[in-house]
Amino acid sequence: MNEKDYSIMENKKYEAFLTVSETGSITKAADIMGYTQSGLTQMIKSLESELGLTLLTRTNRGVFLTSHGRRLLPYIREEQRAEEQIRQECAAIMGIHSGRLTVGCLASVSESWMPAALENLAKQYPDIKFSMQELESPAIQEMLAEGRLDIGICEINNDSSFRTIPLLKDEIFAIVPPNHSLARHNKVTIRELAEFPFISFAIGETSLNSPGWPEMMLKQAVRLNIAYSCKDNLTVFKMVSHHLGVSVSSSLIMSNYSSDVVPLHFDPPIFRTIGILYRQDEKMLPAAQAFIGCLQEHIQKTHSQSN
Repeated sequence: MNEKDYSIMENKKYEAFLTVSETGSITKAADIMGYTQSGLTQMIKSLESELGLTLLTRTNRGVFLTSHGRRLLPYIREEQRAEEQIRQECAAIMGIHSGRLTVGCLASVSESWMPAALENLAKQYPDIKFSMQELESPAIQEMLAEGRLDIGICEINNDSSFRTIPLLKDEIFAIVPPNHSLARHNKVTIRELAEFPFISFAIGETSLNSPGWPEMMLKQAVRLNIAYSCKDNLTVFKMVSHHLGVSVSSSLIMSNYSSDVVPLHFDPPIFRTIGILYRQDEKMLPAAQAFIGCLQEHIQKTHSQSN
């Protein structure tokens, strides 16, 4: 085996380890990578033998990282990302955009922007392999910090952990059912909304006593009367339309649904900024730059048509 082949094999071993750690399953990891289970297991055993450490524990409930595996995980991620950066930069020097890109985004972003942006990306850069995960903002930031995502698309704030590229100033609205006492108003205050049963967008393991999105964007110390907690935009709209409570939404979210609810501006107006996040300590991958260009082109075209 020459030096190049050895390097490729080492990278495949790292990739196998990372894929198993993400999926918690040898079977799933083998399917993703296109190997047999025995072939992938042999790669993991070879890596463990070279390092002199046991990285994974196999049980009836799945495969789990050992303490050694957890300790080495971030370093192996960095090694893989550095290798990917080199490959993509070399391809870019030769005028070729290729490589892998993993993006985490909000459901409203994937519904509104991603189909057209990815269609454009596939046409212009067919050699870029794209992976997308629909996530909530806290999960996006966590996975981005851990190196499990290349970029994230969600609400951006003043968190200095990430570099940001603003994409859209998205207005937050109150939504109420038709014939509701607030429906005849053009504007509503947060305190007025808090007088009625509230339908919350749950985040992660959010309980009924904790604010979800987007009510946590309201940034005022007003206790909402949370009656229900949902994780799906359409469910919230349908519950509001059936007079089960009031809620909040945004221009971007509402553009994806035709629902029998009445949107009301807040007084004073409330906005969130949707944008791209990436790590402070990393140079953006060429594949990410190509994707962002396609995304911005679509947003600009959509925005100009709506005005």
